[in-house]
Amino acid sequence: MKTHQPRIQFIDFLRGFAVIVMVIGHSLDSVLSQELRGSDIFGLYNMLRGFTAPLFLFVAGFAFIIATEKRWEEYRTVSTALRKRVLKMGMLIVIGYAMHFPFFSFAKIIEASGPSEVAQFLQVDVLQCLAVSILLLHAMIWLSPTQSAFVRSLSAVTVAIVLAAPWIWSFDFATILSPVIAPYLNQQQVSLFPLVPYSAFLYAGVLTGHFYGVARVRQREQNFFLLLISLGAGMIALALLLDRLPFSVYPPHDFWKTSPNFFLIRLGVVALVTAGFFYVRGLSGIPARQLVVLGQASLLVYVVHLILVYGSAANSGLTHILGKTLQITEAIAVAIGVLLMMLLLVHAWNYARTHHTVPSRLIQYGLVSSLVYLFFTQPY
Repeated sequence: MKTHQPRIQFIDFLRGFAVIVMVIGHSLDSVLSQELRGSDIFGLYNMLRGFTAPLFLFVAGFAFIIATEKRWEEYRTVSTALRKRVLKMGMLIVIGYAMHFPFFSFAKIIEASGPSEVAQFLQVDVLQCLAVSILLLHAMIWLSPTQSAFVRSLSAVTVAIVLAAPWIWSFDFATILSPVIAPYLNQQQVSLFPLVPYSAFLYAGVLTGHFYGVARVRQREQNFFLLLISLGAGMIALALLLDRLPFSVYPPHDFWKTSPNFFLIRLGVVALVTAGFFYVRGLSGIPARQLVVLGQASLLVYVVHLILVYGSAANSGLTHILGKTLQITEAIAVAIGVLLMMLLLVHAWNYARTHHTVPSRLIQYGLVSSLVYLFFTQPY
């Protein structure tokens, strides 16, 4: 008989925090005036926003390995659990591409898409990055005879991705690879979150989650997070030191996207934030509940808030309706409004699923099937 293990509370809190930062960041970006974007304060804010995706991916990796190691042997066979996960990752990839349709009409996409529309459609966003990274993890699990072999292989792959990123970004893979595959490797094509280096944040989360699981079994969680704090601070200090060296082994590259030094800084900050949430795991009441519900509905919130603030092929978003024209107080008000709307949506959806299971399923399937029908039947 399987024993039920309680959820790891601080991971729910951390995931909810990542969702809040993501929603606030995208909402502000969609409406903040152009004149404010040239200020030093906005530059600092924009740099801090660069930590959102690494945190989101890191938490996904942490949660992935905690869930996977409980059923390790099951995931090493063609089991129901593996099929469900692969199907879910496939769904994420489909949603990721669908959110970048240039037109809400299959006929128009086929007949009117030029090179820019094709590039827009084929770009790799965080959903594709997350899903493909996890599918590659399952390939490694399949090939690894033991968990320790998997950890060693993943450690080597993670280090290789980080160290090779500046070289990989300097090459145009579109000359040798399919236009579908090339955007997964760098930003030579339109691509927001290619696997290099962003998958390394997810893999770092997997490795951290694995060693946390070991410490948890040994009841040494406090020691683990003291070590994580030391490692996080150490990575930041090491990166700043290496950045001062008078030479570089890399070709000219974008420090803010591919530099191994900046990767260490971002990973160090993410490690410190993760440790911080461990120490506030006793948080309770309304704040705790909101963090948990947002974290558990991260996919729903991600898709809906992006459609709301940036729009899609089927609708205009706030950035089109309001434009990038608002002053800071107005933009913050909009961001808070969007966040509150996401909270209401999640609570309403959770209530519907819990108390009205059949109607909620019918609504879900009806909405999806209607959108698919309209997409394939809309005239040019």
